[in-house]
Amino acid sequence: EEPPGGLVPTHATTALPTMGFRLRLPTAGRPLLRGAPRAGNLPLQLRGLSAPCGPMATTGAAADAVAGAAPRQPWRRALPTLPSGMSELGAATAAPIELAKSLHPAFYIDGNFVTAERERIFGTNWFAAAHTAELASPGDVRVIDVGGTSIILTRDRAGKLNAFYNVCRHRGARIASTGSSGCKQLVCPYHWWSYRLDGSLKSTPPAATPKEKKDDLGLQRVPGLATFGGLIFLNQSPNPPPLSTALGDLPEKLARYDLGDLEFHSAKEYNIAGDWKLVAENFVDFYHINAVHPELSKFSRVDDHKPYQGSGQYIGFVTAPLTNSGGPGDAHNFNSFPRLKEAETKAALFFQIFPNVSVTIYPHSVYTLLTFPSQAPGRTQERLSLLMAPGAKKKEDVRDQYHEKCEKLMNFVTNINDEDVVAIENLQAGLHNANGRDLHGEFLPKYDWPVHRFQNMVLGGLHGHLVNEGIMPQLSNEFAKSL
Repeated sequence: EEPPGGLVPTHATTALPTMGFRLRLPTAGRPLLRGAPRAGNLPLQLRGLSAPCGPMATTGAAADAVAGAAPRQPWRRALPTLPSGMSELGAATAAPIELAKSLHPAFYIDGNFVTAERERIFGTNWFAAAHTAELASPGDVRVIDVGGTSIILTRDRAGKLNAFYNVCRHRGARIASTGSSGCKQLVCPYHWWSYRLDGSLKSTPPAATPKEKKDDLGLQRVPGLATFGGLIFLNQSPNPPPLSTALGDLPEKLARYDLGDLEFHSAKEYNIAGDWKLVAENFVDFYHINAVHPELSKFSRVDDHKPYQGSGQYIGFVTAPLTNSGGPGDAHNFNSFPRLKEAETKAALFFQIFPNVSVTIYPHSVYTLLTFPSQAPGRTQERLSLLMAPGAKKKEDVRDQYHEKCEKLMNFVTNINDEDVVAIENLQAGLHNANGRDLHGEFLPKYDWPVHRFQNMVLGGLHGHLVNEGIMPQLSNEFAKSL
């Protein structure tokens, strides 16, 4: 039985080091590739199908399922050295908010800092990769790119989720460049080596490879895979801790939201000219709503935002009560999650789960922002997804009417995000200017405590530890008491 909130941890074993290829001692009888993959955007090729797989479009609820665990390998790789000056520049932020300054602009524009984050944060921490509802059926495939590392997610024939490094075991070519559904196998476009969706090597045409050798040439697994709240989390550490150590008390807060049964509606991709941290900081910054989001400010007013924070690697707050404003998010348009308490039916919940997923939970729906840093400083790939609560459709609505309501809600949240992208890209441009003048930003404690907490999570991640709760402010628990 799942713990509260749908937490299902598991760990696979064999893994390449965090970002790209590096030679390390192989396990017995298990050769490793030496060269970094250099193939460009090669198409996902699938064989054994009557028609090629097109762009992925999945709907419906998905039970959280994960790849079977195998014996774990000990951690054998030291973290890379921090860039010169990073610790000193971060010291001004690692203080109580009344005394702290915002992170130095170098954290957002310096290439050495970006590399350190990829290795130390995305290389050793749990991060969100996709929704389970996007891989709802056997044959579903997604590809994500995190900096210089590409990962293939699959739902195999047995219904289990898998995560593999996107590298053929023959010569290191990139196997897949896009996701799809209804797939039976993955075929490398370079020499047609084919792999089953559980990662095992199927064939090496035209040569015949002995079975005992095939058994050692499956795709390399990402070491850690777990699901929580309808999200798939990955960890590239060879010996990752349980996901629960990062989530803290968040599963308890979300226990009445049936996030594992969400119905996927649609998604929109963004290529943002801004650092991934600015996307997260903008999400938790409710202070900007009046200036940037005129329509949202009618529905989710600045002064109605309240902390909903506990222990864990997340930032949490709520808007309570929500204001019905004649918009597509108004309560009467959809049924709510069925098990909510009275206060939850009138509130929107906001959680930034460190490092890279922003979660907005309305009484009837969820929308998320999944962000992935690129190899270049100041560029971020973002995926906005809208998912509906199970049973959100009103009994009196016909299917087309319900779909139209969902589309209007999707347009509402994408319009908000479009406005945010303009603000984020403007901020990125301003930080380039501020960096040349060695300027730190200021905090207003009433509004900026979420940004301060996130930035200290970044500093903690870079130094290999969790956020320092000792310097976090004491916050109101008014909303928690109302439950």
